Amino acid sequence: MLKEGFAFMFISAFMALFPVANPVGAGFIVNGFLSGLDSTNRKTIIRRILIDYLCVGLGSLAIGHFVLLLFDLSLPVVQLGGGLLICRTALSWLGDSDSSVVRRPANRSAEPIDLEAIESQIFYPITFPISIGPGSVSVILTLMASASTKDDWVRSAVNYLVIAVVIVLMCLILYLFLSQGHRIMQKLGSNGTIVINKMVAFFTFCVGMQIVVAGVAKLFHLDAML
Repeated sequence: MLKEGFAFMFISAFMALFPVANPVGAGFIVNGFLSGLDSTNRKTIIRRILIDYLCVGLGSLAIGHFVLLLFDLSLPVVQLGGGLLICRTALSWLGDSDSSVVRRPANRSAEPIDLEAIESQIFYPITFPISIGPGSVSVILTLMASASTKDDWVRSAVNYLVIAVVIVLMCLILYLFLSQGHRIMQKLGSNGTIVINKMVAFFTFCVGMQIVVAGVAKLFHLDAML
């Protein structure tokens, strides 16, 4: 029974979090920030992004309910606010005319001022909300609510552990595309990179709209919108 619950929770958490977290699309977007960095600086920045990613994801899992109680927030409100922020971010990506999110030629080596500018953006906006955004946090909080089992703390602890494993898995997928994405983008060329970035931005906007709709539907009990 425990194994069945583990497998079901894992699949449910993965299916719920993957399209919102979108580590594949986020990897391509973040590579726009990292273009021009040498391999040493690139590895350092990627490592810091991943650490921040896990802090946000696992931190939301650990203290998410406490934060909601502290600020007297409901999940639909978090979904609504998070979805609007995702839409705003996606619209800014769609408005960029360059092939990367940061307007810096990809073939130019990073200067110290460029590296300093990137370091100042590691948490915001590179990690949050691009790599892991409010939508992902709201999904994690929703999974927490469904993972809690009354009068069975062992089952609840196992479910929470499964969600943590899924968050780590999303981080590993993101790492794969951050470490290899620049090679893919080099093969695609500037035009291919522009197309991918715009497609990712559009689908990110759609994900944000879906989260907004879900939040509005839950706030006003409009089941037909879901």
